Amino acid sequence: MKIVHIHHHYWPVVGGLENVVKALAEGMAKLGHEVHIITSTHGAQDRPREEEINGVHIHRVKSIRLGYPDLTYPLEYPIDVLRKAVVHGHSQNSLFTVKMIEKAKELGVKTVTHFMAVDALSDHPNALVRLLGPLYGRWTVLRAIRSSDARLVKSLRDKEMLKSRYGIDAIYVPDGVDEELLNTPNMAGKFKAKYNINEPFVVYVGRLHRLKGIDVLIKAISIATREEPTLTAVIVGPGDQRPYRELANRLGVGRNVVFTGFVSEEVKISALDASTALVLPSISNYVEVFSLAITEAWARGKPVVASAVGEVPYRVRHMVNGLLVPPRNPKALADAILQLIRDRRLGERLGAEGRERVTTWGKVIDELLKLYAS
Repeated sequence: MKIVHIHHHYWPVVGGLENVVKALAEGMAKLGHEVHIITSTHGAQDRPREEEINGVHIHRVKSIRLGYPDLTYPLEYPIDVLRKAVVHGHSQNSLFTVKMIEKAKELGVKTVTHFMAVDALSDHPNALVRLLGPLYGRWTVLRAIRSSDARLVKSLRDKEMLKSRYGIDAIYVPDGVDEELLNTPNMAGKFKAKYNINEPFVVYVGRLHRLKGIDVLIKAISIATREEPTLTAVIVGPGDQRPYRELANRLGVGRNVVFTGFVSEEVKISALDASTALVLPSISNYVEVFSLAITEAWARGKPVVASAVGEVPYRVRHMVNGLLVPPRNPKALADAILQLIRDRRLGERLGAEGRERVTTWGKVIDELLKLYAS
């Protein structure tokens, strides 16, 4: 089968959705399918316009960008790549994805769109985005609905939104993890030795972006350390550390907040293994469509403390497989962290329950291939 995945970013750009598309594409290629990626040149650094990596054919097309990554507009369309294929677009919020799916529909090929963060910009902290974002979001949703033969979601929130607001019955296909993540021996010792960190500590995994609420986590640590002075927050992921380091120093917890920057998969998993819990303090519906970090923590048997935004409250059940807290509330987040530090058995129970809900990329890919063929 010829399969084309569409998104405005691909490797070497690293991020949640970029990692998802890469896992799907390479997994399908390993099964013998002809897999292509159509993406933009943005973030590609010095990579060639056309190349093959791990059996996946990558096509980087010229485009323009209007400030935000989602506002990436293609200036060319690789028609020969789109022909006689199943074309799977990722995120209707991406103008690049919507335009490519529309072109594929014009060519008469099968089209599939994964809808993400449907109508989710109304709580954005930027006033201009709150004003114009919902209009743009509705416009792209309607265009993607018209151009898609199959409409998928990875979020039960988005499934609910598409049904109630647009009358669309979407198919739920969540993200997965590599099977080896469920079976790899515990690597906590490697992380502690590498970073010379002792317990207790909690870990954040993701981009250093203001919508991710890292400032809320640092404020929570400044509260929690009044009762647990050795408590540390380890922040794993790429981005500008400077404003967060400055905040930690101002609050007197500079030594209690450790930044690792971008790390390998092995180091990331060893950080989860060594931690008390994963903390996800996001402040906006828009950035929490389906958190792979939550799935990875559960795969390692770790509990999750997360803000009740986006898809999170549909997956994380309070006191069942994690702890939910209100967004932008450092005191509530500090209390939840302290609860898990003081009650390790609770953390073990929540983590074990979460592990039961983890699916693998193999199962996800099998489901998508059946859908493509139907």
